[in-house]
Amino acid sequence: MKVEIDTRFFRAGVGTVIYNQAGEVVLFERSQYPIGIWQFQQGGIDLNESPEATLWRELREEIGLTKDDFSSVTEMPNWTIYQDTNSVDDVSKSRFGQAHKWYFLELKEDADIDLTRATEDEASDFKWVTFPEAISVTDDLKKHVYRELETYFFEKILKVN
Repeated sequence: MKVEIDTRFFRAGVGTVIYNQAGEVVLFERSQYPIGIWQFQQGGIDLNESPEATLWRELREEIGLTKDDFSSVTEMPNWTIYQDTNSVDDVSKSRFGQAHKWYFLELKEDADIDLTRATEDEASDFKWVTFPEAISVTDDLKKHVYRELETYFFEKILKVN
């Protein structure tokens, strides 16, 4: 289903929280600006593209994974928004930040992350971490989003009360 998104103020994108059977999540180190930042995989929605189509395109492009690598896919019902810290000071910026539709993807036990299979050079490394570790290493502007993802992950995915 194609979703109409008003992108005048925020860039629309898709984000993924890839997790394993141990409840760890994977972060990727950016190889493009801002280089060296550790974050969940995310990418922009192209014109006339659905969030789900973006999900699979971006996973293949950025980290070389496909639908076959996952045993479970759960779409978070709400979008998250964060503001670009430069948007307030730089009036030439066309958008204030980014809005993301998030997906939680359980990596199959026999699936491997191999960044050499990616079709684009956007991630230079990856690491498995706990959710609190993911929150602690991300940019301050995304911490509130990662906390919201953590709550959803523990309440809806792992079903921990």
